[in-house]
Amino acid sequence: PPSAAPKPSPSVVAAAMPSRVRYQSTRGGVHGLDFSDILLSAYAPDGGLFVPELSTMPNHIAGLHPGMTLAQVTARVLEPFTGIALADCEEICAAAFLSFNNGLEPALPLVRAGRRLLLETGAGPTLAFKDIGQQVVARLLNHVLGGRGERATIVVETSGDTGPAAIEAVRGCEAVRIFCLYPEGRVSRVQELQMVTVDSPNVFVYRTEGDTDEQAEALKRVFEDAAFMRRHSVCSINSINWARVLVQAGYYLWACQQVSPASDRPVHFVVPTGAFGNAAGGLLAKRLGGAVGRIVCATNSNDVVHRTISRGDMSMRANQQTVSPAMDIQFAYNVERLLYFCSGGDATAVAALMATLEADRAVALPPPLLHAVQDTFVSCAVSDAQTLQTMREVWAADGYALDPHSAIGVHALDHVESVRAACEGGRVVCVLTAHPAKFEEAVAAAGLPAAVCSDPRVAALERKPKKFRRLRDPKAASRQLKLEAWASEVKRAVEAEAAGEAVVEAAE
Repeated sequence: PPSAAPKPSPSVVAAAMPSRVRYQSTRGGVHGLDFSDILLSAYAPDGGLFVPELSTMPNHIAGLHPGMTLAQVTARVLEPFTGIALADCEEICAAAFLSFNNGLEPALPLVRAGRRLLLETGAGPTLAFKDIGQQVVARLLNHVLGGRGERATIVVETSGDTGPAAIEAVRGCEAVRIFCLYPEGRVSRVQELQMVTVDSPNVFVYRTEGDTDEQAEALKRVFEDAAFMRRHSVCSINSINWARVLVQAGYYLWACQQVSPASDRPVHFVVPTGAFGNAAGGLLAKRLGGAVGRIVCATNSNDVVHRTISRGDMSMRANQQTVSPAMDIQFAYNVERLLYFCSGGDATAVAALMATLEADRAVALPPPLLHAVQDTFVSCAVSDAQTLQTMREVWAADGYALDPHSAIGVHALDHVESVRAACEGGRVVCVLTAHPAKFEEAVAAAGLPAAVCSDPRVAALERKPKKFRRLRDPKAASRQLKLEAWASEVKRAVEAEAAGEAVVEAAE
């Protein structure tokens, strides 16, 4: 069933005191911000991402134990970072995770398939791990805005899973309206249905003639217009929003408590990786005292994260369409947070590296920084053929159906020797990021029975009317002009809706 729209709570609003943790830009341009400042933001004014000032961060989350629920653990992560009282954080998180795993505990099942330990993070309302962060962040937004009597505009782009999760989390929220961009022909049929069938007056969906990296760059231009951002209270709930990363750290800490209760053995995580937001949550959990060992980032052929971790090459390449569309990303923006943490908060160094990257020049991490990255992270890239073969192997051997993104992580654990070597001496959790029902095309290509895609929530989408608007390729003389045209169109749409003029055209 659809999750209920989050309601403002006077107790939560009253308890939202300035957070103990203070925030800054990864590039050093701003410092000393409160959580509410960065929650209601996107990029920092200097183009960086918001992160905690290291001197204000806790290095331990007290009171965790194996009997805690995911909601209870996540609440304890939120409390020092947000300034919201613990009891109210627990209320927010309990409501956010109520519909996960059909209302049963644990919210995220830990299951075995053969000798592997799998963490099913796609147990939320849109069947993807993005629900973990989105459901909590939406409630944080609605509570903060409700307390102020204000509204906000979320502008978000998606490679397939963020969009449905963000829309589901905020639909019906009186204090929030959302504009979501997705690339035509580059998301699965079910992902598209989850976006274009939502009938809510605060939801506006755009089908673009481009790819996810172009969408992200166009929206960064929107976010750089400070006057527009202020006028319409624009923020983002992509993982450029620190709150998403913060919430995701909670599930790593919860999993560590389940798998290594005495924290006497490290817990290594194998994580399918696109924009690095999921893995960034693991890094934060480790810095907060969790028993996190190595974090394996397994990418598809859009391998910028693998190249960065394995050899320090951050250079962007052309975006490739794969059978794992939610990871079709070459601009992995959360890598900037990785550089910040692994450099010990050297914002000057981060700013220099990002300036080089954004000038479309080759970027190589200096050896000390690369070694710091490799202290925690290991990586590999997995082809479409390997992805589909792993889906077949696991189904044949264990009767377990993987979605194509999760199969990338399982392939890394099963077949990549450097990954297996890195994970010796500890427990290994393979993070599954979505339900196979979202990816019928890949399931069919792998030769799995169509029945593994059966889910009543998906079947219900088939009967709903569809609506969206188009963001066409303007056939501009250059890529930069195309992105400027898209940014202008998004801003016009926000302005029009604010004036009561927005119109959504029907899909074919």
